[in-house]
Amino acid sequence: MTPIFFLNGTNCCVEGDNIMSKKYQPLLITHYMSTWVTITEAVEITTKTIKQKITPSDIYRHALSGNILLSVYFQSPVILKKIQTFNGKIKFRQFEGDLLDKLCMLDRDGFIYGQNLRLCTEARYVCPVQQIIDTPLIGYEYVLIQRILARELKFPSPIVGARKTNHGIIVRFSEELFQIFETMSWKERVEKQISRLPKNTALDVIKKLTEVTTIKYNHNGCFPLYTLPPDACFVIRHTEVERLINLYKKRESHPISPSRMTTPLSRLFWLACKHNDTISPLLNHPYKLLSIFEQWASDDGIGEKLDAETLKNALKRGSPSSTSLSG
Repeated sequence: MTPIFFLNGTNCCVEGDNIMSKKYQPLLITHYMSTWVTITEAVEITTKTIKQKITPSDIYRHALSGNILLSVYFQSPVILKKIQTFNGKIKFRQFEGDLLDKLCMLDRDGFIYGQNLRLCTEARYVCPVQQIIDTPLIGYEYVLIQRILARELKFPSPIVGARKTNHGIIVRFSEELFQIFETMSWKERVEKQISRLPKNTALDVIKKLTEVTTIKYNHNGCFPLYTLPPDACFVIRHTEVERLINLYKKRESHPISPSRMTTPLSRLFWLACKHNDTISPLLNHPYKLLSIFEQWASDDGIGEKLDAETLKNALKRGSPSSTSLSG
């Protein structure tokens, strides 16, 4: 028997993932909302403060590397569910349900390929008062930042991204992790999900659903979001801009020695980059090249921070022009 959870202070009960009442009053929680700026404004502030030009791509790279924290500005209300963890790790569960449930609760690829793992969340829904919520970039929002960075650098957009499975959008709220949900009728959700399916798959699903009479269509439900709402955008708090500025100031006060890599190793490194079709066009743009190395490092589980200046100095030392000058 499916357990039924009762929400404190409401007249609504939740059975599994189904909302059983139209009169739903989510718990309101408050949190200090510090001032924030857009990414463009953060670039201007940082450039002016450190007297060194940076670009939006620098901010996105620092965010993907975990050096700074980005936030999401939700212009419209969203609903959160607290993610359950065990020993510091996020818990997952195998989602069970009929065709309608899987269509509405899983993301597109999860539904098509039968990937039924979902985040374990508490039954209670939370409606935050503030609109600026931090994201640790551990959910699909990481891939969204990857795509923005690719556009900034004029790179091809990642086909899959660092998160091969889309488990939804994750935010951090009062030191806890939450998953983002949206409310709508089951009928609206079905139409929305079907529109994202390949044509043949969509036609097959429509045929099967028409053979089943469901009373859910006329009821509202809460469904996980697998991408940001169209009116949401990434921003950054002033405290994180200050952290970014301090990163650059620290680098200036503790410059990295160009002799960290020996000349023979620099030669080999330059040759490897020169004869790699992917990165050879970027030999003269080490700051753009850095993001590729960071992605490769992430894919192979290397957590060390990479530095653009080290990369620049190594390529300069290893280039043939350096050889002729030293000779």
